[in-house]
Amino acid sequence: MTSQTITHLIMSSMPLLLQGALMTLKIAFFAIIISITLGLLLGICTAQKTKILVLSQIINIYVLIIRGTPVYIQVLIVYYALPDIIGINLSPFIAGVITLGGNSTAYVCEIIRGGINTIDNGQWNACYVLGYNKLQTLVYIILPQTLKNTLASLTNELVVITKETSILSTIGLLEITRIGTNINAQTLAPMPIYLIITGLYFSMTTAINIISKKIEGSLSYD
Repeated sequence: MTSQTITHLIMSSMPLLLQGALMTLKIAFFAIIISITLGLLLGICTAQKTKILVLSQIINIYVLIIRGTPVYIQVLIVYYALPDIIGINLSPFIAGVITLGGNSTAYVCEIIRGGINTIDNGQWNACYVLGYNKLQTLVYIILPQTLKNTLASLTNELVVITKETSILSTIGLLEITRIGTNINAQTLAPMPIYLIITGLYFSMTTAINIISKKIEGSLSYD
């Protein structure tokens, strides 16, 4: 291909690829909301000082299953098998958000649980002496430290979610990878198309890392 042809291909494909990138960001955003919210709650329920015994055992089984199976299989189960159980057909977008959010929840749960467990017991005891109850100690003293200490691990998980959206192309979701594959099928020019996709993914994950570094920097001054 000549440079002029490549330039024309890039210019004509970019609007569709940017549309796919926007869909990728939407999926990642909602999946991140689910994973951070549920992961935080499940992590608290399984941490040594705050565990709810029966519930923590159920959560541990869930985490074990999710971490021990491929996310691709989880996508297929949610999109193809779950509708037979609940009697409701799920769109590729909803199925993707549920799968990635549910998958990441297991990892965030472990991150939060480990972060809470690393806080010295003396801090809990000192708070009790000062008149704090367990919930107040958790919310005002323990969780802020936990989130600060686990920020790097949580950031890595957000990056993983963003990259794993590409798996949803297998169920027909028009995110950036699927759109790129469709364009390649028409143009038979994989190199420029997939290089653009690589650059867009890199831009998205780099933005997440930059924002995380800025937050980490602001927290270091507290």
